[in-house]
Amino acid sequence: MNERIFESFPELRTQRLFLRQITQEDDNNLFNVLSNEDTCAYLVHNAVHDIANIQRIITGMQRFFDEKQRIRWGIAQKQDNSIIGHCGFFDIDRSNCCAEISYCLKKELWGQGIMTEAADAMLKFGFEDYGFHRITAKVIKGNIGSIRVLQKLGFTEEGLLRESLYKNGQYHDLMILSVLESEYRRTKQEHEG
Repeated sequence: MNERIFESFPELRTQRLFLRQITQEDDNNLFNVLSNEDTCAYLVHNAVHDIANIQRIITGMQRFFDEKQRIRWGIAQKQDNSIIGHCGFFDIDRSNCCAEISYCLKKELWGQGIMTEAADAMLKFGFEDYGFHRITAKVIKGNIGSIRVLQKLGFTEEGLLRESLYKNGQYHDLMILSVLESEYRRTKQEHEG
């Protein structure tokens, strides 16, 4: 595993997107993403309703990176560099070369392939630059859009964590999906070939 990635925040570019560090100057744009109830419906946390909470979230993202525990990119559109979502790795397990991913995208931009594009860049970085062997994702059952994103990137459903998330007064099942580095590479070759 390449720990040098934590020496300075890695920036990733795709055709339409710029994955970069989120700063306090992004608080209003991040608030626009995370204050929407529909956007947050399938996230572990609920929508955020005050800017001070967003500022604490941004501070936490920086602290986790500085402590080499997590990487959370802001997803920005190249045209104006404004944050439209976020994605990243957490629960990094160095001894087993694996991590979990999560992501969120502004609802108005769903269905345009943006999240697939961002997640693909993140996975490429995770496998090629950081050295992960396996990456997992947990998705609230019924989140069809997120499951499609993961399947396009080569993820396979592994199982179900029954009623393992309590949110908004009810328990939710979480689907577990994963992709190995070899599967990701094979999926990329199939799409390019």
